[in-house]
Amino acid sequence: MEAEKGKATKGKKKWLWIIIILVAVVIGALVSFGFTSGKAQDIISNLAKEEVVETTVPLEEFLINLDSGTSVKKNFLKIELSLHSSREGAGELLTANVDQIRDTVISVLRKKTEDTVFKEEENKLLLKQELKEVINAQLDEDIVDDIFITNIVTQ
Repeated sequence: MEAEKGKATKGKKKWLWIIIILVAVVIGALVSFGFTSGKAQDIISNLAKEEVVETTVPLEEFLINLDSGTSVKKNFLKIELSLHSSREGAGELLTANVDQIRDTVISVLRKKTEDTVFKEEENKLLLKQELKEVINAQLDEDIVDDIFITNIVTQ
């Protein structure tokens, strides 16, 4: 009786191993066919390819009276900015709201002095970060990723 059980278990184990090996061979054949036909490479490249839509919207030049503080001397700031975003549809949103964005930028810049315009922290202008935050707050979205200053002159 025990001999029959032993043979039955050995027979089941043998078939189990045969099935596992056959499944592995079939999977291996499918994978190798996929790679040699080029379809797998297309699938892998499409998975690896992440479409990033980057948009840069230039703003017209700003010419602003800076806060003179205690000084009698009037200072002017001439600055050109571009807004950068990696969100889809950002270009249309920024262009549609350009008047509100310009008003926000002017509100921030007119409160600056000549010294605070060029204030840096970790080799980055604090002005860029401040403008990014107020523009995103104005739009109620974190759409602006970075601000590029393309021209800046004070007098």
